Amino acid sequence: MTYDISSHAFLANPNPTLEQMRNEAPLVAVKFPFIGKAWLTTSDAAARALLKNPDVFVRDPKAITGKSLAQKMWFFPKFMQPLFGTMIAKDGAEHRRLRGLVDKAFARTSIADLRPEIQHIADDLVDRLDPDQPLDIMRHYARPLPLKAICALLGIPSEDRTRVAAMIAPLSGPTSKWAILRAFPGLYRTMKYFRADFARLRHTPRSGLINDLVALEHDGDRLSEDELLAMVVLLFIAGHETTVHLITMTILRLITDPVAKDRLQSDPKSLPLIIEEVMREAAPVMMTKPHFAACDTDICGMPVKKGDQIIALLIAANHDPARFETPQAFIPNRRPNAHIGFGHGPHVCLGMQLARAEAEIAVATLFARYPDMDLSDASMPPRYLRRVGIHSLQTLPVKLRP
Repeated sequence: MTYDISSHAFLANPNPTLEQMRNEAPLVAVKFPFIGKAWLTTSDAAARALLKNPDVFVRDPKAITGKSLAQKMWFFPKFMQPLFGTMIAKDGAEHRRLRGLVDKAFARTSIADLRPEIQHIADDLVDRLDPDQPLDIMRHYARPLPLKAICALLGIPSEDRTRVAAMIAPLSGPTSKWAILRAFPGLYRTMKYFRADFARLRHTPRSGLINDLVALEHDGDRLSEDELLAMVVLLFIAGHETTVHLITMTILRLITDPVAKDRLQSDPKSLPLIIEEVMREAAPVMMTKPHFAACDTDICGMPVKKGDQIIALLIAANHDPARFETPQAFIPNRRPNAHIGFGHGPHVCLGMQLARAEAEIAVATLFARYPDMDLSDASMPPRYLRRVGIHSLQTLPVKLRP
């Protein structure tokens, strides 16, 4: 059977397809643009078996196929080659080295220290909303908040933030060959900007994570220029893009689900549990990057050949009845909630605590000001973003006042 996890039907209601996948096998074959044929895990057990075995299922295919990820993606422009050597494409000692260096830089700034800055950003954005006009809350609030927050974390100068955000914006749209081509010029300018910024920081340090990464040295080891560029671009894009979708899907849930909304209004401290349930049920990031089988093996009894690409379908794991009671239902106070919406194993999301903090502050601030916010037109079904691996909306039109 052919599965299309970027179709509107799947994004609007994934449960029938997920059930078909589970009934078929622990792994199902799917073909993706650029990636090609890959196996998708269909259960929580299969996803965890893949993600917790980094020696058997690797991110870098070079040791298996003789070609690195950069070589496999030879058709991309040369300026992009450093991005294929990012931390999320590394394994073993090299991954631990890069992860350890960025962990040390992250440790200098706690999430608690960032919360006042995030709150200031949220308050400012809410103040700018026109409560008497319908608006796209995704464009005017859910997207700029995490973008401004990651700019603050990285230490991008305030006078550069609007320009850098505009350069990276085309990467946030629907996935297609033409959309990716349109994103190349902005990505090139972004990478050029960061290289120049590294040079400035070596002479004139300032606060922020980029400065810490440039200056960081541990036991004589430091990031090379290309490693530094790959790390900062990864943190910049992944550090805000996925949080946009978490905030958007949480707002949509609270607008359209009276039980969840009543729960929040009666007990504002329940918001963290609501956000965890959105991460489980909506799974804004639906799947991981591809892994490659380092040898002939199996996942949950299903044979896998050396070199096969396998992807953990996180939304399938999070809807697995073997792991969750009534997984198709949204339960605002679900406990326990052992979802893997942020991944699992050594590649678990580095910024998950930051994403949680941003989502909590964003949603709490918005609904405290506009508790009766509603969809602009309840008769219009949501328009989902047709982007491989993402479960979110293109827009979220709302009216802030009844």
